[in-house]
Amino acid sequence: MIILMSNEELENISNNINKTEATKKLCVHDLKRKLKEKNKKETINKVKILLALIFFIIFLLLIIY
Repeated sequence: MIILMSNEELENISNNINKTEATKKLCVHDLKRKLKEKNKKETINKVKILLALIFFIIFLLLIIY
């Protein structure tokens, strides 16, 4: 069975393949930078939570005392 496609369909398929290949080709430098930014944001969030817990514990101790 032979399937015939028009030129437009073939171009659409090739464009889709090119787009997916382009998105997969990321520079290692960019990936490292994104990972560092993500780790930095996670660290900042953890520090915020830790400080909030410390202040909450201090507040409770002051109320109890």
